[in-house]
Amino acid sequence: MGEINKDRPSGHKELKLIVNMSPPETAIALMLAVMRNTTARQNSVTDKQMGKQDPIEIDRDGILAEMAFGKQFNLYPDLSVYPRKGGADLITHNNLKVDVKATRYKNGRLLIHVDKSVQEVHIYALAIVDGDTVDLIGYIKSIDAMQEKNLKDLGHGVGYAIDQSSLTPFKE
Repeated sequence: MGEINKDRPSGHKELKLIVNMSPPETAIALMLAVMRNTTARQNSVTDKQMGKQDPIEIDRDGILAEMAFGKQFNLYPDLSVYPRKGGADLITHNNLKVDVKATRYKNGRLLIHVDKSVQEVHIYALAIVDGDTVDLIGYIKSIDAMQEKNLKDLGHGVGYAIDQSSLTPFKE
């Protein structure tokens, strides 16, 4: 499963943690994305996406990344469908709350909306989604991520943007 990734922007070689998702898992992620997006819009939940992609695609990638994280670390993601505003995607065996952020950009950053509270989750994780393949890049504690030095405007408003080189890589 692990292989050397020479494409990471940090310039040093790190272990890639690739999770291959099955067609049924990918279909579940898309179905949940449509259901969650529809439920959120019907209940006036503000869409705080920080990218230009289609909202359903962003939701699908996010859910697939959550499922991949859970699959890799033997955790069960929250697959419920109800109007949600933030919160954790998964809870670890040590009761740590994890929020998995997904991107399709190989050099993408971990993005956190500026309105998030540092107490909302303990750990943020970054995943790069490419079709039905998810590369779990690394993680950062919320207290380390949500600092003024990480505030950036990437064209969609100010938010926390953490480079991949600042993340702790996952180990198998």
